[in-house]
Order: sequence, then structure tokens, then C-alpha cells
Amino acid sequence: MLNIQSNQLKTHFSQVLRKVEIGEEFLITKHKKAVAKLIPITDDSQIFDAKAAVMAIKQLRLLGITQGELSEYRQAGQR
Repeated sequence: MLNIQSNQLKTHFSQVLRKVEIGEEFLITKHKKAVAKLIPITDDSQIFDAKAAVMAIKQLRLLGITQGELSEYRQAGQR
């Protein structure tokens, strides 16, 4: 993550925005204090899918299923 002062952001906004479009993240500061983050937008469905997968794995672990067993199930599903 790169730091950029708010006055620099105003001057170089187009350049910064192009970098954000390719995945760069910026921490915006004002008087040496962090005030905001400028980050690329991600596909919300990917975030939801990832959260759902993590919750499913946690539920399986509560049932006593090990990481090794999860790996075996995943490999079996790829066949």
C-alpha cells in the first residue's frame, strides 16, 4: 500500500486512479495522519463466495473433520 498526501492526490488524481484500476492501494494522509484508503472495487460475489466457503469449512471442523479429510474430499471432487 502506498501513502499519498491529500494535496498530492488532488494534483495527481488521474495517475493515482489508473494505478488503483490495476490493483494498487493508497493510504491518503492529511498533516501526516491517515484519513482514508483508496482501494479497487472487488466483485462482491467473489467476497460473498469466499465468506461462505470459510463458514462452511468452520462448520465442518466443528464436526471433527480434519484438514487432511477436507483435502481428500476436494481432490475426490476434482476427479
